[in-house]
Amino acid sequence: MKKLFTILTLMLVMASFNANAQQRDEAWLEYDNGVFMVDIGLLSGEPIYWGNMFTPNQLADFDGYQLTKVKIWDHTPYNGYLIIYQDNSETGPVDMVYVQQYSVAGTNDWAEIELETPVVLDVTKNLWITFNNTDGEYTIPAADDCGDANSRWISEDGREWSDASTVGMPPFTWLIRGLISNDGVSVVELGAENAQIHPNPATNVLNVSANNMLNVSIFDITGRAVGHYEAMGNEVTIDVAGYQSGLYLVRIETEAGIIVKKVAIQ
Repeated sequence: MKKLFTILTLMLVMASFNANAQQRDEAWLEYDNGVFMVDIGLLSGEPIYWGNMFTPNQLADFDGYQLTKVKIWDHTPYNGYLIIYQDNSETGPVDMVYVQQYSVAGTNDWAEIELETPVVLDVTKNLWITFNNTDGEYTIPAADDCGDANSRWISEDGREWSDASTVGMPPFTWLIRGLISNDGVSVVELGAENAQIHPNPATNVLNVSANNMLNVSIFDITGRAVGHYEAMGNEVTIDVAGYQSGLYLVRIETEAGIIVKKVAIQ
């Protein structure tokens, strides 16, 4: 991890908390105080990853809930990927369960991103809500430090993560929030039980089948798109012989919605 960061902008903007945060059916997971302070970026101007981690202790009362929406402070325009992980790692996210493209336009307000498929919480694991930016302004919107190191994870490559305060920058808190709900649309309703990938693990080819498929995308553990394939009908065969060994996320877009599966490639 580089130890050279720049504070790009200083600006105070008040943001109100969601009025439904304490209702029984949903809650916002958040660390920040709602006040944008500064944009953070690498001096090299390169893309960056950042995220917040929520522990099983924080999630204990939400068994059966689903992550349905996230929001970040939209201060500068860029595109990237929202990447969700659930695992027991204490040194950075490793087990990716969801990925989705997003864009922000620099509105100086919260940007809400509705998940195409809700993520069911595993309250025995850490929940990581992370982002990267792939073009535009490579910056992170931050608020004043809340005192919790899990509110300021950062990475250059999506593989090695650090507490941002340990890599040469003042402590801040990322402006990231997640909405969890116990009445969201389940993946089963989208026909996930009919989606199949085999073999798993895969070596040379991966067969994907689902009703009324439109396309299939494959992402590595950093959320980087490594393959996109148009589907004609209900089946597609993908040549994965050139893929590096590891875990991947298979995103299947159908006429009914989005289905996400994990596959190991050897």
